[in-house]
Parts: sequence; structure tokens; C-alpha cells
Amino acid sequence: MKRNIYSLLIIAFLSYWLTACSDKDRSQEASLDIDKESVDFSSDSGSQRITVTTNIDNWTAKADKSWCHPSAEGKALRIDVDESEERYVRQATVTLTASGQIRKLTVRQLGYEASILVDKSAFKIGVAGGEIRFAVTSNVNVAISLPEWITSKAAPRSPATVTTTYSYMVEATKTDNQRQGSIEITEILAGSSTKDGQSEEVTPKSTSISVIQKGLNEFAEGSGEDVNGDIKIKVTSGTASSFQPGSNIEKSFDEDYSTLYHSNWNNTASNYFPITLTYNFGALTDVDYLVYHPRSNGNNGRFKEVEIDYSADGLTFTKLLDKDFQGSNHASKVTFDRSVQAKSFRFIIKSGSGDRQGFASCAEMEFFAKNPANFDYSTLFTDGSCSELKAGITDDDIARCEYPFFKNIAYYMMRGKYPSEFRINEFKAYPDPDIQASTHKTYPYSLLDNPTGIAVKAGENLIVLVGDTHGYDIGLRIQNLDAPNEDGFGGTAYLLNQGINKLTINEQGLVYVTYLTKTLDDPNATPIKIHFASGTVNGYFDLQNPAHTGRWTELLGKATNRYFDVLGKYTHLTFETNDFRTYTGSDGEELINIFDQIDYNEQVMLGLEKENKMFRNRLYLNVMYKAYMYATSYHTAYNRIVMKDICNPAKLKTSSCWGPAHEMGHCNQIRPGVMWAGTTEVTTNIMSEYIQTVIFGQPSRLQVEDMGIVYRNRYSKAWNAIIAAGSPHSDFRDIENHADDVFCKLVPFWQLELYFGKALGRTPLKQADRGGFYPSVYEYARNKNYSGMSNGDIQLDFVYACSKISGMNLLDFFSKWGFLTPVNKEVDDYGIKQMTVTPSMIEALKQRVNALGLPTPDVALEYISDNTSELYRTKAEIIRGGNATHSPRTFTVGSGKNTVTYHGETITIPDWKNVVTYEVKDGTGKFILISSGENAPSPTDTFTIPTGWKNGFKLYAVSATGKRVEVPVN
Repeated sequence: MKRNIYSLLIIAFLSYWLTACSDKDRSQEASLDIDKESVDFSSDSGSQRITVTTNIDNWTAKADKSWCHPSAEGKALRIDVDESEERYVRQATVTLTASGQIRKLTVRQLGYEASILVDKSAFKIGVAGGEIRFAVTSNVNVAISLPEWITSKAAPRSPATVTTTYSYMVEATKTDNQRQGSIEITEILAGSSTKDGQSEEVTPKSTSISVIQKGLNEFAEGSGEDVNGDIKIKVTSGTASSFQPGSNIEKSFDEDYSTLYHSNWNNTASNYFPITLTYNFGALTDVDYLVYHPRSNGNNGRFKEVEIDYSADGLTFTKLLDKDFQGSNHASKVTFDRSVQAKSFRFIIKSGSGDRQGFASCAEMEFFAKNPANFDYSTLFTDGSCSELKAGITDDDIARCEYPFFKNIAYYMMRGKYPSEFRINEFKAYPDPDIQASTHKTYPYSLLDNPTGIAVKAGENLIVLVGDTHGYDIGLRIQNLDAPNEDGFGGTAYLLNQGINKLTINEQGLVYVTYLTKTLDDPNATPIKIHFASGTVNGYFDLQNPAHTGRWTELLGKATNRYFDVLGKYTHLTFETNDFRTYTGSDGEELINIFDQIDYNEQVMLGLEKENKMFRNRLYLNVMYKAYMYATSYHTAYNRIVMKDICNPAKLKTSSCWGPAHEMGHCNQIRPGVMWAGTTEVTTNIMSEYIQTVIFGQPSRLQVEDMGIVYRNRYSKAWNAIIAAGSPHSDFRDIENHADDVFCKLVPFWQLELYFGKALGRTPLKQADRGGFYPSVYEYARNKNYSGMSNGDIQLDFVYACSKISGMNLLDFFSKWGFLTPVNKEVDDYGIKQMTVTPSMIEALKQRVNALGLPTPDVALEYISDNTSELYRTKAEIIRGGNATHSPRTFTVGSGKNTVTYHGETITIPDWKNVVTYEVKDGTGKFILISSGENAPSPTDTFTIPTGWKNGFKLYAVSATGKRVEVPVN
């Protein structure tokens, strides 16, 4: 079919100016450029027009001399000059102004004295050489003298008092270093002059132009002016069968990816679908493909099943194809089998994704035509990536190339001087992280597994040359983390075509390739070669890449961007370059190994290695500037203020590991089986404790963090607030009535690992198959269908799962910890959630667990702590010491109006051994206090009773087996 080229170019032209205006609105940056340094005139009056490139309609021009008259004429600057009767060259400055942008142009005019003016004082030329042009304005005849490596292209005409353009060719260089020469322009004297009958020597007028040509050792990518990108077709109008006021269809073709079309929120089940969207162009034109950009936040309404139709007249539509977008949150390209001549496209949306699946939404819908004027890569290169010259290519073949951008690349390659590291690479496919997030019931891992090491500037033309895509959708993300009070994660998405891509970049940032498969294992998704022929090389460090081994300091030292990517096997960091230089120093490999250790061991704890379900994507960590730390889909984020700790390997292996392990633990939390209402900030710390104590051998914060005079540590505080008080686990209260101490609520979860893992050896580091108690619990939660279950149901099912997997009836343990205590309350856990556990639910659970016929533990499991786990392994008997004593002690807790003063007593217990905890009870057997003591199991234990020691109180030492020995108190 013949292309409607005329209409296509008209639409492209209109699209350029209209979208330029839209881009201006988004970026708030005006542009103003002129392509000349100076404009020269003869002594006669005259006029010239100069092209002005700007996205501002109202710009002004003003001269500082009265004989020069500039004026704005659309996109051109007109300059008129009066006739000159002066002897020497005169000069004026014309100033152009547009929205704060200022550009200046020199205007020169000859007098009647002999003069030579050139409009360009210097040229900088690439290694492949090329044409140079300059204009000479003179009132004398001139001769041109050239360096030997610059040759004439066209002979100059005999000049009068006119401007003459000269054209020369600079030869390609074969030297590594820069070379420099001058073009000399000299007056040709007609003969000797005389004065009073005597001969007089006359010095000819002359001027020169500097020409500098780069050497092969200093690569400079081209700007890409001669590279043609595909033509975006302007959508002029649209209609929607359903829309939400304020989110009408115009939001999907406004060039703003942050705005959104959305169907009406009040759609009912009977009229959800189909929803019809129609997009119209200004004229009939050829269309080769379209790009659908789904909403970037939220998931309701992302397209699934869609019928796509086209129309040549905007009235009668023909079905083109059916497309299942699968509710993806990534941009999708639909390439047609043939070019389609259309004036309108219609989308009949039959289904959508999200919690409310009756919606349709679209951030942006774009239509494109392939540009017929593009460079044919096959003339010089082996494939569309232009990364390798064809066999037999010669210097003459390269010299004949009419595209300077590609000629430059080819010449460097011919000489073996092209800087291919980071510019040319093969990028492997990764599964869409949403796949394993769904099967694993976790947050999705990284979208940015393919860093390129390329940085770009806002407004820059990025030339990306792509090899065989094997039919897969691939794209880029440009991420700018420099977002004060925000998180710059994710960036802007751009889709790539096979072959030549010319992208105008909206915002500066680092470049990442997105090559995601729709299945976990796709044997057809072979690596794709991509060539970043422009942009700035920033580099990155990849621990798994043999070419980077031993080069941390070198690669970090060469980085040019504010941010730097560091890749391990399991994790990926993007932090500030200077923070790596300052806090990591030369220990980059150690740093990324530590982060890998954290995530690897968390995955092992999840049972993923045992079950052969390890994540295929990395876990991504980025710097941000708006909070402390947090985790969400696709990444975890860390404020720059913590870099002094988490970029320092020596600190990261100590207590500083808790923060990253906690946030990475959020990504790995299994929802809802091990994360029901009230436990979001609790069960993630199973991972934090495991990493801190087991992997890095650091003291447990549950054991060592001082909770004040009454509660010497988290264990003691939790025992009193839940076990002694008989409270529901989800309704934590301490003596100051402080609710929801997430670390104290962690205690029973961690005790299960201390006993089954540390004491009994059922933990990954002690099992050859990398399994254990918790790996099996997590696998149970991955496979369990929780549909229709309440938060209370899920909590009780966790009790059942732990009993079944441990092989022990754990009803008593969980009863003491309040899991089986009735509760009916709203829990504020990143939103208000209902937590209900009724007596009937508890009874039903007991019947399920008892039906398993399991033995009960032969230990006081509720009292195990980090300090006493060895006693649970050996089951050592208590060794009695001396009598306890008590002495008065006054203390306060709280502050301000909440200050409470206690007149208590301190209990001192000398020389008792193998005690896991102490219980104080009144005469009725009611708990007064449970304490591990300040230094348990040291020779002397002390703790304070807020109420004081009273008649009838009894003190018991408890062993790992639960045996209680009364301690005499004097």
C-alpha cells in the first residue's frame, strides 16, 4: 500500500509543535537557540533571515546600535541594516529573549576600508572527518590556504563586496591524538601602491579559522541530528462510552503520563463491560504500531481483553486484532502485521484488572508510523544494533555514508577504538516480578535488573540501536532519584523498537532496560544486543560479571553521575556515588556480598531454596530523601542519612544490618498467612532477628535492649503485658498502657525459631536440605488458600500450621501468648482492620489441633529467650543459690501528665543457676511479675517489683522444663 507521506509529514509537523508545547508545560523549561555566531553584511543596506529554534511563541529581538534593525518573524529572525558610510567595520549585538532565556548574536558590517569577515571562527571535527562550511564577507579578493588534511570541495567564485560560502572536506584521521590547523584567508593585492612617487609596501588583510579534529583516543558520540526516530501521530480528539468526571479520555492523550483516563466509578455489574474508547487523528494516515501505557499507581482498570478496530473515515470500523494486555502494569506495544491507513482507532475493552474488575483506565495511548527516511544499517553493520561492522567494509565504504552519526561510529569501530563497554551489551530476560509475587504471596522484586551504565540529561536525544528482539516487548526506564522530599524510584518508561530508536528524554537520570517475560521460564527469551550510541557513560559494578572483578575502585572512580548502580547475585543497590566513595571506600565487593547474604538467607528462611523457588529477580534498594526507610512493591528505600551505616561494610555486619533486613523482610513477608492484621511490623522482624543473630552473630535486640527499671528487656516486657495480664496478642498493653510494641509482639514468633531451630536444629543452617521449621511454615502459607478467611481465622490457622509442622501440640504455648484469647477490635495497621477471635472459633481450632494427636512440648516454651536457648537443648536442672532479699526503690515512668511514680522494691537473687525466668505471684496464684532478671543467667539476678514486696507473695525460679522452685525471700 502506498504511504500517505504528505499527510503523515504534516501530522508529524503539527504533532511536533503541539507536543513541544505540552512538554514545555510539564518541564516548565523554555528553549531558545540560533544556529549562527555572527551575521555579516556588505557596506550597502541589506537584509538577512536567521532560523530560530524555540518552543515559545512570544520572543523579542533588540539591537544595541541604531543602524541595525532586528525583528521576530515567526520562527525566524530578520535583520535589516542601513547603508554604511563609515571607514571601518562596525559591529552591533542583537539580543534575543524568551521566557528568561537570552541569546546574543553579533552583526558586522563592512566599511570602505579593505576588510575580511568570516562567520565562524573555529570548527571541531570528529575522527571520521566531514564537510565544513563558512561564509566570507569581504570587499577585496581573497585567497584560501588550507592544511594538507583539509581539501577543497567546491571552487570559490570571484568575490566582490559580497558574502561567499566556501566548502571543504576534512579527511578522516588515523592518529590517536587530536590535530589542529588553520584556514588562512588572505587579501590578494593587485600591485604596489605609491606615495609621492615612491613605492609603498602594503600589508594584505587576513584572518584565520581554527580547525580542531579529535583523535581516535577521545571518543565523542554524535548529537543525532541526522538520526530519524519514528513519527508519533497526534490524537486530536476522542470519546469514551464511560468516564469519570475529571478523568475523561483526553487525559489519555495529553502527553502527561501522570494523568489518567478512568471509566465511571459508579458503573454497576450489569454495565461494567464492554467499555469503548475511540481516538481520532486530524487526517487519514499510516499507522504501524501503538503503545498502551497503563496507570503507574494503583491497579484498577488496567486493560486485559481488548478488541482493537480501525476506521479510514472515522465512522465505519473494521476489526484489526484481539489483544490480551493481561492487566500488566508495564507499557505494551502492539505492532501490526502491515501498515494500517486510519483516521480513527477504537478499543472495545472487555475486561480489566484490580480489586474492582469492572473498570478501565489508561495513562496514555500513543500511535506511531515508522520513518521511511531512516539510515539503512545493513550498508555498514551486521544487525540493527550497529554494534559490529560487516565483513569487508572499507574506509571508502564508510566515507560514502551520508549519515555523519553512523559514519562516526563505523570509523571508530574500523580503527578498533570504539568505547563499547557499557555502550554495547547483551541484556538477558527476567520474568515479570509480579509472577513470583503472586505465587510467593510477597511484594514483587525488582523491575530494574538490567542497568545500562548510561546516564542522560533532560531534553537530550538518546539514540538506542536494538538488535533482534525475538518478538518481545522491550523498553527503557529513565530513573532520576534526585527528588527532594519524594522517592524518584521507577522513572519514566519508553518502549524500544528493533533497529533505530531516537528518544527525546523528558527527565535526567540513569537508564535501565526492561526485558520482562510473561512466564517464569521462557526458553525463547534469548539475550538482546542493545547499543547506546549516545548518552554519557556512568558505568556500574556487577559482582557476577567477570569483566568487573577487581575493578570496583576503577569503575566507581570513573562514574560521572550522582548515582551509581551496584549489582550482586540477589540484590541491587542504587545509592549516591559519593556515599560509596566516602563510606564504602575500596570495599565495594564486600558491601554487596553482605547485602546478598541478607537477602539470600531471608529467602532460605522462607524455604525458597529447599523448594527450588528462589526469586529470579533481584531485590532492589535505592536512596531517597523523604522518610527514614520503607519497603513497597519493586523496591526498598533508604534515606541518605543512613548511608554512613549501610554503605559501611564494617557497620552493616553489626547492628546496622537490622534496618535493611527489616525492609527486605517486608518484601519477603507472606501475605496473609504470616502477616495478618496487627502483624505487618511484627513478623517482618522474624527475618531481622534471624539475620542479626544467626547470620551475623550479633546480640539479639529482644534480649539486650533496656526497657527500664521494671522490664529489663523485651522478653520481660512481653511476658508481663500478655502472659501475666492474660491479654490478646493483638491488644498489647504494658504498665504504662502503651499499645502495640511490635518488638514485644515478636517474642512468641522468635521463640519458635529459638526452640525448633536453635535448640532442636530444625533451621536452614543446620539442615542439609536447607529446610526447617519456619521454611515449612512459610511453604504452608504459600500454598494455603485464605479466601474468605478473616484476620482472626488466619491467626488461628497459623497456630494449627505451627502445631502440624512442629509435630507438637502448641495450644498451650499460643494460649499463653494470647493467640487464643477472645478479642473483637479494630486494629490500625496501615489502615483500619477488624480483628475478631470468638470462643467458638477458639474451640473449633482446639478440636482441629487435638485431632492431630500430637504430644505437648516437654519444656516451658513460652519462656525461652536468646540467653537461655542452650538450657532448652540440654534441659539442665536448676542449681539453687542463696535466699533472695528485697529493698525499697522509688522510680517514675512516663512523662508530663502521664508520669506515674512507683514505690517498689528491688529483688536480689544470688547464685541461682540454669534459671530461664522468675515468676512473682500473690497468695491466689495471680502473676505479679515475670522477669528474666537483669543479667540472667548470671550468678546474681535483680529486678524491681513496682507494687513492692507484700505478704503472701512468692518467688519462683523456672527451669527450661517448666519445673518451678520456690526461692526464699528474706
